[in-house]
Amino acid sequence: MVLWEGRVRRHERVGGRDHLVLATEAGEVQVHFIRLARNLEFDRSGYRVAVKGRLVVSSGRTGRLDGLSLILLEPPKVWGFSEYLAGRSPDLVHLLAWTILFHNPHLSRHEAEATARSLEQAALVNSLDPLLLASLVQIESAWDADAVSSSGAVGLGQLMPFTAEGLGVDPTDPAQNLQGAARMLAGLLREWQHLENPKASALAAYNSGPGRVRRLGGRVPTLSEPTNYVYFIGYVHRNLARTARVFRIQDQAPGSSSVSRPSILAAGSTSKVRSPR
Repeated sequence: MVLWEGRVRRHERVGGRDHLVLATEAGEVQVHFIRLARNLEFDRSGYRVAVKGRLVVSSGRTGRLDGLSLILLEPPKVWGFSEYLAGRSPDLVHLLAWTILFHNPHLSRHEAEATARSLEQAALVNSLDPLLLASLVQIESAWDADAVSSSGAVGLGQLMPFTAEGLGVDPTDPAQNLQGAARMLAGLLREWQHLENPKASALAAYNSGPGRVRRLGGRVPTLSEPTNYVYFIGYVHRNLARTARVFRIQDQAPGSSSVSRPSILAAGSTSKVRSPR
């Protein structure tokens, strides 16, 4: 199993299945999705993405990648943040709304900015870096307020119903879901604040459960899902933070430093590959 990053040169749907041509520094890779995957509801040509899948090798050479899932990292250049602003002053709400819209282009600008304001407020109330919370939501649900996972996790922050009940929020209400996600993440960050990289521990606990991380003394579990989860939230966070710096957007909560990539990767877990070797 590998994770491959690149920019989509072409996106086609044939026989109900998605096919991508992924451009990387070392050349093009054919990606065939063997099942329906989130984030492929719209044409993603031009997007920078990360694809998780199985590498098919023939005669010692990379044949194709059988894709299982896909994460959007950046929109096409014509959908850049400057184009979204169209002369308006850059601020945090505009940055978040732009991110929401390139995931869900069917939404109106008003809907995207309403969600962005809800996230900004949730981060502020819980003293969180809003870009970290936004990165978590991007990986959890791809900004789909109606998302329901196979395990029953609900909404933008993918809260389990019993977790939402404990947090005192309605997970089907987008604004309350964000408040619950922020409250949970803030609590996990406080729990692991004494560690060298509390953000990695907190994110791993959000993904795989606090109990598992506690049993490991705060270490990120050496399993593919939590290590990949922490990695991609860190990647998205760094991208958002870089855009915020370029446009001189000030975060409105403390703790805005980037999430460090965990140095661990379990034997036999998913490999992270930026370009074909």
